[in-house]
Amino acid sequence: MSPLIGIGVAYAAYWVALRQEVLTAFSKQRPFRLRLDPCDSLRSFGSADDYVWANRLVIHCADVLQYCFGIDEDIPHHSPDPSQASPVEANAGIHHPLTRTYEPVAASDMTSMRRIARYEELIAFDALWTELHPASFDPIYVHEPDYSRCEVFPELWYFNDCHVAGIQHLEIARILLAVHNPKIPRLGLGHRVAMQKLDQELRTIVVRLCGIGLANQHSPPGMVTAGVAIAVCGDRFTDRTEQKALLAVLVELEEEHGWPTQSTQKNLKDAWAWSNASS
Repeated sequence: MSPLIGIGVAYAAYWVALRQEVLTAFSKQRPFRLRLDPCDSLRSFGSADDYVWANRLVIHCADVLQYCFGIDEDIPHHSPDPSQASPVEANAGIHHPLTRTYEPVAASDMTSMRRIARYEELIAFDALWTELHPASFDPIYVHEPDYSRCEVFPELWYFNDCHVAGIQHLEIARILLAVHNPKIPRLGLGHRVAMQKLDQELRTIVVRLCGIGLANQHSPPGMVTAGVAIAVCGDRFTDRTEQKALLAVLVELEEEHGWPTQSTQKNLKDAWAWSNASS
C-alpha cells in the first residue's frame, strides 16, 4: 500500500469513527472518547466543497458534546492527523468561533463565567452557519405536515448524503445546547416557563430530524440519527398522534434497516403511560 493510499484510508476511517462516536456519546450522554486534534485544519468557514462543510458540522456537534459531557481522560493526548490528506482553505476573518482555544472539559467542571463564555462560542457557530452556509445545504423541497390529516413530520428533501449528515449533526448540537443552556433558571416561575419552552424546542427538532430521515431514504444513516433522537427525547412528546408517528419511525428503522428498536419502543410506551390495551 502506498503512503498516500494509507493516509486516505486513515482519513476515511477517522471520520467514520467520529460520526459513530457522536451518536454513541449523544445516546448514552457520556464523555467523548475521540480526540478532535485531527480536525483542527477544518475549523473555519473558508471556501470548501460540501463534504468539508458537512464535516465542519460534525466537528461542531463533537465540540458541543465535549462541552456537555467532557472528554474521556483515558484516550491518547496526541492522534495522527489524517486531515492533512484533505487541506482546506482558511478564512482568518471569521476563524475565531471555530478555533479550539480551550481544554475539552465538561461544562460542570468549568467556572460559571467560563461555562457561559464557552456556551456563547458554540451558539455563535450556529449563528454564523445560518448566515454563511452554502445554499446547497438548504432543502431542495419542503412540504409542511397537514395536521388535519394527522401528518406529523415535514418533508425535507436534500440533494446529497453529505447534506443530510451535516444538517442532522447540527440539529443534534441544537438539542444539546438547548438542554445544557447555563442561563436556564433553576428555580422559580421562570424555571417552569423555561422547561415548557425547552420541551417544545426539543419536540420541534426531533420532528425535523424524523422528517429529514424519512424523506431522504437514499441516506440510511439519516433514519438511524432520527431513531437515536427519538430514543433520547421521545419522552417529551405528549400528543398521542405524535407518539404513534414516532413509534412508526422506530418500526420502519428496525424492519427496513435492521436497527434494533424494540427496547426503545417499550421504554417510550412506559414513559408515555400507554397501557397494553391501548398500545
